[in-house]
Amino acid sequence: MPSAVNFLSDKEKDKIVDAIRNSEMNTTGEIRIHLDEYCPDDAYERAVETFHRLNMDQTPFRNAVLIYIAVKDRKFSIVGDVAVNEKVSKDFWHNIIEQMQHEFRLGHYCNGMVLCIHKIGDILASHFPDLDNYNKNELSDDISFS
Repeated sequence: MPSAVNFLSDKEKDKIVDAIRNSEMNTTGEIRIHLDEYCPDDAYERAVETFHRLNMDQTPFRNAVLIYIAVKDRKFSIVGDVAVNEKVSKDFWHNIIEQMQHEFRLGHYCNGMVLCIHKIGDILASHFPDLDNYNKNELSDDISFS
């Protein structure tokens, strides 16, 4: 299994960053992807720690979402900030996770992330539309690594 940095090709990384940028165009929400080497413990707990370390809980509308993936341990989780979790059901997160699991099992890692990004972007746009052309990019769209 390649390292987190080499898990995706440059072309796949660009495709993911483009998906994030396109998904954020109509919302004040923020989406990030973080690739970790290992996650020896619970993926959700590690994702929450990473969410805070990346200052994703500091956005003005509290509507950021992190997709966390530990590549060598084959674990992932998704964390939404408080405003997002007030708007979406647990079924929404469950369905996103199931879709990503399906794509990942097929070895379609990039596609799984892009599909997830688009679904999250759609729900963020519906609940947090950019009505006032705020569209300030609070967080980097680049994939982060640890």
